[in-house]
Amino acid sequence: MLTTPRLRLRPFQPADITAAYLNWLNDPMVTRFSNQRFRTHTAESSIAYVASFAGTHNSFLLITERCDGRPIGTATVYRSPQHGTADIGLMVGDRQCWGKGYGLEAWQVVLEALLREHGIRKVTGGTARPNQAMVRIMEQSGMELEAVRACQELIDGQPVDLLYYALFAEPSG
Repeated sequence: MLTTPRLRLRPFQPADITAAYLNWLNDPMVTRFSNQRFRTHTAESSIAYVASFAGTHNSFLLITERCDGRPIGTATVYRSPQHGTADIGLMVGDRQCWGKGYGLEAWQVVLEALLREHGIRKVTGGTARPNQAMVRIMEQSGMELEAVRACQELIDGQPVDLLYYALFAEPSG
């Protein structure tokens, strides 16, 4: 479990698949910049997704407010122990929480935990260029733009760049 002054992040459980969670996944505004927008999410598909993390090095986390435990989003971590890398994904699903710094707070606590994790030498994240909120989160957390895949995806029928950011763990010694 990870905590910040306002948030708690814990492993996502099947019981966390609620109507509110499914509404986030099926909300075109929430998934506008995600490839999740191409799927219709159900309780069954969500249970399968949660189960896909079992027995892996990867993590699926529920982000809740510390004050009342209300779920506001999710984070994913895909680790590659063979390469010493981890990739973070983030969704603040509760639109009432947008613009309040929760995304940056959650991102930073996950990023910092990964950089302290034994064997992790590099943490990455990516987003579509129009997702300026996510770009700001990665840049404010100290990540640097590592690569651009020009006109890689279509959003609202327009080609957009995918931006990939990275931060290396401090060398030990």
